[in-house]
Amino acid sequence: MHIEPFAEGAACAVGVAHEVDGQVPVGLGPEGVAVDADGRRAFAACSRSNALVAVRLDGPPEVAWRAAVGQEPIPVAFDPPTGRVFTADARSDSVTVLDGRTGRWLDRARTGAYPAGLAFHPGLRRLYCGDTAAGTVTAIDVDTLRRLGTVPARLGAGSIALDARRGRAYCANMLDASVTVFDPETLRPLGHIPVQEGPCKAVVSPVTGHLYVASSLHGRLTRISLDSGDVLDEVPVGRAPVGLAVSSDSRWIYVCNRGAGTVSVLDAASGTESHRIRVGNGPGDCAVDPVTGRLLVSNAGSGTLTMVTRPWLPPSSPRPLAHPAEGRSLPEFTLPDLRTGTPRRSVEWAQKRYIICFFASW
Repeated sequence: MHIEPFAEGAACAVGVAHEVDGQVPVGLGPEGVAVDADGRRAFAACSRSNALVAVRLDGPPEVAWRAAVGQEPIPVAFDPPTGRVFTADARSDSVTVLDGRTGRWLDRARTGAYPAGLAFHPGLRRLYCGDTAAGTVTAIDVDTLRRLGTVPARLGAGSIALDARRGRAYCANMLDASVTVFDPETLRPLGHIPVQEGPCKAVVSPVTGHLYVASSLHGRLTRISLDSGDVLDEVPVGRAPVGLAVSSDSRWIYVCNRGAGTVSVLDAASGTESHRIRVGNGPGDCAVDPVTGRLLVSNAGSGTLTMVTRPWLPPSSPRPLAHPAEGRSLPEFTLPDLRTGTPRRSVEWAQKRYIICFFASW
């Protein structure tokens, strides 16, 4: 008799709570986080150590290497095809390029004044730097490191989000309470979207069709339609939200509340907050490991990287009261044989003469 192999999946075994796996010391003022899924490493830009740190994701979490970069690195980006990692070094007005496997210094590219935002477009093979002091976005060829041009944004240009499906890019202007929209290929400006004051981070969810912007001064997350550019609503989160990430399936939005030491977990479809996770002091940004689903949070005030397992589930709660039918025998039933259409009674199913397939969805 041939038996098909059985693979346990999410429908077969699910945990009941998120758990903080550990706090890995990385350096002073960690901000941006990026993940090398294949290499099983996370990268944290330590702004006050002027360093980039790689942390192993398999086995006990520990620092794999530490490398010097420019002054005050804030965001970080990773290029999977080449294995290179990039930091935007705000006070050096440059991007540092390192080998993601070894941490070896490879090159440096010039940007505008005080680059505090960084995004990588894998299709166009470009980096985009939000030049905070210049109010511009600098586009760089990721392979040649040649400057391709600039986009006029507004004062405080920083975090950049890319929507490859619609051919749009968004730059959060922290000091202007707006988001600049531009074409990432032609670098043509397409307009501005007003948001709440202090927008620090912007991310895109192509699945839900929303742009999310964290406004640090108002403790709110703004949802914007990627199709129309209209502001849909504003969701209250914790104090001083500055970091954002979207889960691999785009079901959940994670918001780093710098002033509260927590991460708000929001349902992306409804825009409602599910729960909050307590992490370290001053969480600055976060990223998701697509292999395990773990959430990685940089804590600027603690100098650590927090690793959270199953961050999409709230903490466990007391078991609800049992349903009156719990523990009682199933009533007699009849189901048709899918192949022949013949009705089969429950006793026949119980004798395992046939296979019942149950499907669940949530």
